[in-house]
Order: sequence, then structure tokens, then C-alpha cells
Amino acid sequence: MRLDCKNCGAMAGHWLVCEVPGPKNGTQSEYKCVCQKCGAVWRVDHHPLKEGGPAPEPHPEPGMVEALGVQAPPEDYYLHRGHAWVALEESGEVRVGLDDFSQKILGPADALRLPEVGAVFFQDHICMALIKKEHKASFEAPVDGLVTAVNPEVCQNPRLLHRDPYGEGWLFKVKPTNLRQNLASLSSKENNEAWIAKESWRLLNLMETTVGLTLPSGGALVGDVYGHFPQLGWRRLVKEFFLTNVTRNWKKKGL
Repeated sequence: MRLDCKNCGAMAGHWLVCEVPGPKNGTQSEYKCVCQKCGAVWRVDHHPLKEGGPAPEPHPEPGMVEALGVQAPPEDYYLHRGHAWVALEESGEVRVGLDDFSQKILGPADALRLPEVGAVFFQDHICMALIKKEHKASFEAPVDGLVTAVNPEVCQNPRLLHRDPYGEGWLFKVKPTNLRQNLASLSSKENNEAWIAKESWRLLNLMETTVGLTLPSGGALVGDVYGHFPQLGWRRLVKEFFLTNVTRNWKKKGL
């Protein structure tokens, strides 16, 4: 069985197998398969290189559900219609990031424009942007609040967002000022999976009508849709998927 990466399509030779020790009750260790090309992580039940014979099909880690190769956020994350996510912290703050769908469309960023500590913004207003060559993609704030921290690692290495959008690629923290009402307009739990699936199929339909691309059965979207199919149009993709709530006046400013 071939273990081609379901995230970027890299062939089996790109996988790096890492041991994950099992519980202390003596059960068999598990292992992670890490794609050395794109960083995608999958978990297998035993070491495919030690067992001999065909290796087991890798599957996403618990809490990660896929649609056309796009990972939905973990169940305890809240998802904004503009593809930003929110995760609650014990401190009362929330972490904010961008989902895997945004990274599938835009590909790795060259730079990020994030709000400064102390900045205040409101849900559905533009608060951050991803820069790739001469292009900029702006994103809407998922909650109202005051920025309390910005992730220094992702500022120094913007590609971390592409490799691990739900983990180390988080963007900034916010002290929310209207959290209960904001969360009521966000998606969560099983709704995240349904929403990501819907958006993935909507993107695929756009690709079929624009470039004539049809995925084979079981196929997955590439990790940089715009990079592979620039005829889709950068501004068109940003407007269609990421600036769904911005008012007409905001759009006139070219944000």
C-alpha cells in the first residue's frame, strides 16, 4: 500500500516515522508519520518499518476531521465564516488563528500583518492580513476584544502558519469584551466539520467551472490552490471565501 501524503501528495519516501510511547499499562507504542515535505502528521497503530509487509493506512490524529484533504479545526475550537478560529484559554483570553482551508487556498505566506498589542477591534472587521509576493489577503476578526499578545514565532517564520495552523501557527491572543454574543455567531464542534466540507466542495466547484479541474475519487486539494491555478484570481478567492461579512465600504478601500 502506498503511503502518499494526503495533504500535499508527496510520495511515500517523504514520510518520517516517529515513536509515540504507549500508556504505562504496557500496551504497544503508537507512531506518528510526519511528511517531511509539508509537515502533515498522521498516526498509525504500529511501526510500519519494523513490522514488514504492507504498512497500515495513516489516519488523522483525534479531533482532526478532513474533507477533500482539508482539516477541520479541533472540536473545542470556534470557527468564523471568514476562516479565522478562536480557542478559549483558562486565563479568560482567546487564541486566534487561521484555519487549514485558508492555507490550502493561499499557500505559505511570505509575511503576516497582525494587530499590535493593545489594539482593539470588533467581530467581522478586518484585523489581519497574509502577504504573498505582491498579493494581500485580509481577514475578519472572529471576536470583539483587546489584543494582549502576538505569537513571535509565527512573526519570524510565517510559514509556520501553513504547517501547523491549529497549533504552533496560532497568531495572537485577545481579551474578549463580548464573548458570549460573539461565540453565538461562530461554528463549533460537529458544525466545523460540516462547514469545512461545504467550503471545500464550493472551492472544488469553482475550480471545475474556472479551470476544468475534477478531482478523482478520494482525491484531495493541493496545498497551494492559487499557486497551482492563478487563473482563479487572488482577489476573487479572497472576496469569495474570506471577506464574506465585510461591508461594501470596507471593500472599496481595497482591503
